[in-house]
Amino acid sequence: MMFSPRGADTQGVLSQLSSEDLTTRFEWDVRDRIDELSLTLTAEDRTTDIPRFLQRLRDAKASNIRPAPVAAQRALAKTRNPDIGINQLVQVVEEDPTLCQALLKYANSAYYATGGAAIVSLKQAAQRVGVTGIHNVVLTTMVDGLMCKPGGHYQEMVEQVRAHMVRTAPLARALARGFAIPPDEAFAVALLHDVGKMIVFDIVGDLRRELRRDVVLPSLLFRNVLRDAHGALGGVAALRWGLGNSVAVAIAKHHRTPVPTEENRMSELLFIAERADHALNGVRTLDIDQWWQEGEIPGSPTQIHELFGAYSAAGAAA
Repeated sequence: MMFSPRGADTQGVLSQLSSEDLTTRFEWDVRDRIDELSLTLTAEDRTTDIPRFLQRLRDAKASNIRPAPVAAQRALAKTRNPDIGINQLVQVVEEDPTLCQALLKYANSAYYATGGAAIVSLKQAAQRVGVTGIHNVVLTTMVDGLMCKPGGHYQEMVEQVRAHMVRTAPLARALARGFAIPPDEAFAVALLHDVGKMIVFDIVGDLRRELRRDVVLPSLLFRNVLRDAHGALGGVAALRWGLGNSVAVAIAKHHRTPVPTEENRMSELLFIAERADHALNGVRTLDIDQWWQEGEIPGSPTQIHELFGAYSAAGAAA
């Protein structure tokens, strides 16, 4: 189909685009947001590294995003094969010690162990978590591998973003039933929902290495960049890693500003799960009904209240 990245509202046809056209759409979304932010620069801002940083971010393309590690690429390709056998998956995991450790840890987590004996066999671990569980293990190791070194106070921000993604994943899994989404699928997408911020930090790190000093950016403006650009950047990354259009759209639209014209249950779940994590960590007030209205989510939040209450109670008892 013909596609104009700067056409009228094409949001309603995102699900119909090819991966290539969807990538182009998200890249243009990033450029539009950066162009808008560039118009707000003051004379003082222009004495910092922000003009160079914004230009670098504006020019970012899928090909500039770090590819997944080779072992992760192979494992992800295997987990997307509906005919794959457990033994074949175990063989892939065995090639990478990091994946081995992560699989055993995941299989022995409270969600999967449910009082059973600890597992030390990779085959038993794979059988316990299944193909989707191994997929999540691979994504978890990918997130760990995305840790970059932008230097200065940005390093603490990187740790905060990673911790938020890791916390949001099990929360999304706990709430998934209220959105009719498979729990392990919810875990996977939530684990990556803010990955676009990691790409922003990666660009800061690249600039730091080039300048051979810490990058100087106006704090408020940098936070606006993170807020406005990370969704579309995350969508580009998901497509770059072959995670599929539906995952990319959910990540790109998880802030729901503007609200997607197509129904997107995963973006609704991410919207609520992210706010729930912030509430649990004192960043915002707990008000599911208010979030429901802000995200313009259809239906009633009653089941989400119940699921969140159960999750919070389990966390308090742990």
